[in-house]
Amino acid sequence: MIKYHQDRIDFASLHQNNIDRIQLEMIPVKSHVLEIGCATGYMTEYLSRDKQCHVLGIEPVQEQAELARKRGLEVITGLIDSRETQEQLIAHTKEHGLFETIFMSQVIEHIADPATTLRALKNLLTPDGYLVISTCSIVHWKCRLQILFGKWEYEDYGIFDRTHLRFFTIKSFRQLLEESGYTVVDFGYTFEDICPFKILFDTRILAPSDLLRLIPFIGIRLRRVYTDLFKNFLATQFVYKAQPIQDLK
Repeated sequence: MIKYHQDRIDFASLHQNNIDRIQLEMIPVKSHVLEIGCATGYMTEYLSRDKQCHVLGIEPVQEQAELARKRGLEVITGLIDSRETQEQLIAHTKEHGLFETIFMSQVIEHIADPATTLRALKNLLTPDGYLVISTCSIVHWKCRLQILFGKWEYEDYGIFDRTHLRFFTIKSFRQLLEESGYTVVDFGYTFEDICPFKILFDTRILAPSDLLRLIPFIGIRLRRVYTDLFKNFLATQFVYKAQPIQDLK
């Protein structure tokens, strides 16, 4: 089954509250990029074409990797935490140099031992390189409600994706990055505001962020203050941009 089947990404049309827009903005132009979990290559293609990056993709699903190759993209088929894949990456860096950016979108939650993988990735980054990594929040208000009422049902997509092995909060994921040898330099998130009508009737009406936005002159600013203050309750996905901490010899 092809889970991610987007044909291309139209960056200009992406909403400000879209995780792809937020994380792609964090990737420097013309950088040497490793995209882990590139799927069909729709973001890889954008990075190559629009940001003029030299990108190597990794994708474990053979069918998706083949679709990415049909775009003319360079893709390794494999899991990032496998020895074979890591050996291929080391060979690539010997020929092309270390990566300036490692891009890992919604992948870390599928890895059994994320700390070991994050530490291994440090060896593939230049000293001033970046890790741009996103995941989803298990403490979004919808998740809290489900668990409060004793409901935990895996789904094909979303936070309760049946292939997720790990679950994170904004705080716990930052702590994981720091314990794995990174320092955070940027952060972003997407949110879905709490709304009684959404809960009862599946219709978004009178959400607090919508009401704040209507206040003349200061509404947009107040809305941002509100979402920042309650991001641990409202955030659905979040992304960190981090740099490797150099080990002291």
